Formats: sequence, C-alpha cells, structure tokens
Amino acid sequence: MINSCQSLYQSYGLNCNRQPDDKQLSEFVPVIWFELEKDVDKSIKEENDRNKQKYFKSCDQLQNAVQVRFCWDKFQEEDPCRFVKTSDAYIPIHQFWSETIDYFEFQRCGGLISHVNRMLGSEVNKAQGLSAAGSEQKLSLMSSAVSKRSDDYPALEMPSGNSLMELLDGLVMMYHIAAHKSLMELLDGLVMMYHIAAHKQLGKRCNLRDNMKEFVESLQDTQEKINRCPPDEDAGIREELNRAYKVFHNKIEEQSRKMAWVTAVTYSKTKRSDVEWLLKVVLQTIKRAAGYKLLFQYVPEYYILTAINAFNALFNFFHPTVPFESLDNYNETLHNYALFITRHFSDHRILNPDVREEVVQALACFICYPESLKVLESLPEEKTKEMIEALITPHENRSLSQTNWILVRIWKGCGFRFRFTHLPHLVPSKVQTAQFGFASLQKPLPSYVFQDLIRKLLLQDGERATKFLDMILNQLNWSFSEFIGLMQEIQQKVTSPELVILESRQLKICATCFEIAVCLMRIIEMIVTKVPEVFLDPALSSSELLLKRLIQVLCQILNRITARNGIFEGVVSLFIQGLPNVSYFPIAGAMIGILIQLVIKSRTESKQAVLRYLISDPGFKVHSLEYLVGKLSSDTKNDEDILPEEKTDVDDLTKYLKLNENTEFTQHHVKEDDLCTICYSDQMSVTFVPCGHQSCRNCISHQMMSKKECFFCKTAITDVTDLKGASILTKSVKSGKS
Repeated sequence: MINSCQSLYQSYGLNCNRQPDDKQLSEFVPVIWFELEKDVDKSIKEENDRNKQKYFKSCDQLQNAVQVRFCWDKFQEEDPCRFVKTSDAYIPIHQFWSETIDYFEFQRCGGLISHVNRMLGSEVNKAQGLSAAGSEQKLSLMSSAVSKRSDDYPALEMPSGNSLMELLDGLVMMYHIAAHKSLMELLDGLVMMYHIAAHKQLGKRCNLRDNMKEFVESLQDTQEKINRCPPDEDAGIREELNRAYKVFHNKIEEQSRKMAWVTAVTYSKTKRSDVEWLLKVVLQTIKRAAGYKLLFQYVPEYYILTAINAFNALFNFFHPTVPFESLDNYNETLHNYALFITRHFSDHRILNPDVREEVVQALACFICYPESLKVLESLPEEKTKEMIEALITPHENRSLSQTNWILVRIWKGCGFRFRFTHLPHLVPSKVQTAQFGFASLQKPLPSYVFQDLIRKLLLQDGERATKFLDMILNQLNWSFSEFIGLMQEIQQKVTSPELVILESRQLKICATCFEIAVCLMRIIEMIVTKVPEVFLDPALSSSELLLKRLIQVLCQILNRITARNGIFEGVVSLFIQGLPNVSYFPIAGAMIGILIQLVIKSRTESKQAVLRYLISDPGFKVHSLEYLVGKLSSDTKNDEDILPEEKTDVDDLTKYLKLNENTEFTQHHVKEDDLCTICYSDQMSVTFVPCGHQSCRNCISHQMMSKKECFFCKTAITDVTDLKGASILTKSVKSGKS
C-alpha cells in the first residue's frame, strides 16, 4: 500500500517536477512561439503558425508517456462486483465523523469538530443505525426491521459497493475493509493536497502566461513605433527602439521556453484530466453528503473550496493550452457544478461567512458567461426557483454587493443604455477597472428566463416583494449618502490650499459606493420594467408607499448630481485617478431608464400617480432632468451608440414632464395640528395600539417593515387602527412576518 501511495502522488504530482535550466530548455524547445495580440501581416502570421506547430511538438515530447490512474482501479479489477470505478469515486459522509482520518485543524462546514459532535452526536448514531440502551447508555445496532423503517437518512454506502451495515454485521471480508480504508485515506489526502498547495502553484504558473502576454504587447507596440519612425529621424531614437525590441524579444524567448515546460508538465491534457477527475470526486462527495440534512456539517470546509478552485483552474488556468471546452465531459461538468453552486448558494448549514462568500462569488462569476448561463437556465425549475428566491430574500449573513451584482448581470443588456461592455467614454482595459475581474467585462447577455422567474415570484408573494424592495431602497439611500459624504471629503482635500495626498483606500471606497448605488438603480429599473405592479397597482397595499419612497430617493439623487457647481460636478470634472467610473453616464442612464418606465411606459392612471409624487417633491425640477440628459449625451462619443427608440423615449419623457410641470393636483387643506409629526406632509390617519399615538399610514407602514414599536414611546405595537377604530393591520404583520 505504501508503494501504491507513492505511485498515487507521483502520478498526480502537479508540482513534483523541477524546472530544467535555460540551456536544457533551449535544447528541448529550439523553436519558440507566442500568441500575437494584434493583427499582423499575412507573411508574419503564416510564419507564426508554422512555429506554433513545431513548438507544441516539442511540448508533446516533454510529456510523460505513461501515467497510472491510482491503485483504485487495481482493486476494482480484482473485485469488480464490490468496487466502483475511479470515475464514480467519492468519499462517504461517515468518513468525516469516524475519526479514521486526521483532519488536523481544518474546520467543518458546521464549525469546529467538537461543536459539531456536541450538536449532532445523536443524529450520527441515528444515521448509523445505532441506539443507546440501558442505564449505561451502551450503543447497540438497531434491528434491521427498524433500520428499514427509518426514512430520516439514506443508507450509508461506500465506494466499495458495500453498505456500512454489511460491514458492521461482518458480512464483508476484512480485506475489503482494509482496502476501503486505504482508498479513502489516499483520496482524502489528494483533495487536501490540492487545497493546500497544488491550486496555488497552478495559479503562480498561470501568472507566467500573463506576464508573457504583457511582454508580447510591449514587443508589438515597439515594432509599430519602429515602423512609424521616419528614415530621416534621429539615429539615436531608432537605435533605442531597436534595443528595446531586442530586450523584449529575448525576454519572450526565455518565457516561451519556460511556458513549454509548464505546458508539458502542468498544463497538459493528462494533468487537466486529473483536475477534472478530482472535481468530479469532490462534487459527488458533496452531493451525497447534502442528502444527510444537518449531518452535512461534518464535511470539511476545504471540500467546498476545492470544488470552486478546481473548476476555476479548469476554466481559467489551463486555457488556451487545453481549452475548457475540450473536456471529455464538458456538458456534464458544467451541469454538476451548476447544481453545486445553486444548491449551496444559500445553504444555512455552512456557517463560515468566508466560505459562503466564496460560493456566492462562484455563482457571480459562473453566471457571466453564455455557456454557463444557459446551463443555469436549463436546471430543474425547483433549483432555479430556490436560487432566485435566495437572491430576492434579505439575508443578514450574505454579501449584498455580490448578490446585487448577480441580479444586475441578469438584467444587463435590457436596460436603458445598458448594453456596453465598457463605459462608452472610457478606454477599454486602460482606464476602466474590473471589480470582479475578467468576468465583469463580459458582453451583455440578459437572462429572460430568470427575469420572468423574478416577476413570477414577486407577484406570487406580496410580502416578499415588499421586503425585497424595502431592502433595495434602504441600501440605495445608504450607499448614495455614503458616496456623497466621501465626495465632500475629497472635494475639501482637493480645494485645500495645503498639499494633501488623496488616500487610495478612500478613493476605492468612494468608487465602490457609487458602483453599489448604480447597481441598485439598475435592479430597480428591472423591477419597474418586469414587475411594475409592485409600484403602480393600487390594489396592492404597499404599492403607494413603495412608489412614494422610490420617487423621494430618485429626486434626492437627481438633486445632488445636477446641482450647478455642486460636489458631484466639481469632483467629476477633476478626472481624479482612482475614480474613472464615477461619472454621469452610469447613474444618468439608470435614472432615466427608471423614469421612462414609470412615466412613459405605464398606463394613464399610473402616470398620474407618478406625476403627482414627482411634481410635489421639492427636489424635482425638469431643468435638472434636462441637464442630466445633456450630460448623458456628452459622455457618448458615437451617435451609433444611441438607439432611435431610446432617443424617442427621452424626448417624450422631457416633453411630458415639461408640459405637466405646473400641474396643480387638488389637495385638501390640513390643519397644522393634524399633520403627521413624522413626515409633516400627510394627515394623521392611524392610531397605534395599545399606546394610542398617531401618524399617517405611510409612516407606520414603513416602520412596521422593520420594527413593530411606536415611534415615540417604543411600546410594542399589537395593532393599528384607523381613526374610527377599525383594524387595518394585516394578519402577516400581526404574526410578525413583515
């Protein structure tokens, strides 16, 4: 077994090969090749293609001819009736609580092993078919009849094809027990090794490819400068350019030969096959363990992380040497990984917030690509429904920024002026940063399937819709307020007579708050477009409150960003490094998109309600909106970027609002003593029980969404009545669900 263990690690040794020196690499790889980043002449391209064939031929010669796929298949060949094949390997969940493997200080999904044992010890006995009997609480096997009647947990099975009960009953030879134990130790050690070291080394070697790409870009830029250099130019300039070209070329030669070794040893098809198999093992292990309810918390955290990292390695690290699409089980791998992230995206059994964050980020990246998005959309309806429900349900223990970004990705490509990979007024890849790496710069690809599912869920459950939009509006109000506060601090430092250096951390936080605010506005645009009823349907009790709050927040933002010589205009005009994305285009596009849906696209009766709240808000001015439209147009360099229907919608919006700007809506005169002392805009119309204090209906409705206590005396509210004494509090609020 020791020899088998050594063969195992040697066969999987992603990092057990020492790199040859430069002289040896020159002998092994006499011809170098690198991928050209720009279009070149036909003759240069043909020569580069010929070098590519010779280069990869050298890579093939460096690879090992024979590789053993572990000792597992040896056992399977000896006893095919009792051992599954390597392709179906997994680690049974009882291996994680049996203490036969030392997991050192690694935490489980449920926390420390001592805590998990204390909380789930009795459930472990139940799952194993053990019961405590007698005064001494001795464990004994439950009768087979009782075991068969128990439906709480699935039967404990092993990859050797035997059930745990057969092992305990002595129906299996000790040879198979020893073989099973050895295989489990090897397999678990392999997963642990990948988590601890192998994945990091894969990432480091991937950096070599990225560095080489930068040198190739520099080489081609230098070549272009040489070609543009006039013959009568100063000889010193041409000589300096030729010297730089030679330096870049020599560096690329060196890195290209190193990449040949990395391609042969690490980024080869056989090594990729190993990582693919490991991913399949981990996903199968997690899938089977998930069926054991809370006992899933015994699974070590690094199994979750290894599943995410292994998929990331296959998707990013090996490409373009061995593209992800060339996997033998390409569709199956995508499908299984999609099931994994949707199943555990909001899994309450995973207690560590960092691990939960990794799963959320994995979903955020997975949903960015056309192929993976199609896989998510093709999952069983109950799985996609669970995922969308988790996305639109407030969750205190989950990163809201990435959750919101996933919703924005579902909408990107459908909103007003929301179809660009890069902001039109910024130079791609040179100025605009990517918060989520390469994934955030993918082309717009909206998911109409998920948009329709969001509409369906919000219309089915009015309480969920109200809570979701209340959370979005609260976040928008907070993020924009924080953004304006940071902008004020930046403006004070910039205009200070003393020399003050702006902190990069402060600039990053400011830009992040702005991005969050824009993302939230795009989510609101999606809801207003796909589910306008939650804001405009008078039959829904919360629609009036949500519409009024939305108009208030929009007017506040409009007033801030359009103020002449204001903070926003002053800081944006300075073009501060670190704030490239803080501009008029993203926030103006989102705001105008919302107003177009509310004012132009809605029904006549809904228009009147929206218009009434807009005109009555002191922060709204039509000339401010026109100013914002002008800024939006100035940020667009090409007229081709403006669709005719978008231009028509903007013109209709401004004309309609200008036409109705001076409209006076009939208002009843309210005595000052009868005004709500919370908002001072509406008449007091409800009474709180039992304290007897009063306010308007909108104010108490907003308060009851988060707290069920009086504004004034903090007494717990048990009921809310109108001024005639009739109860107006819904059953859901009384039961504490709001």
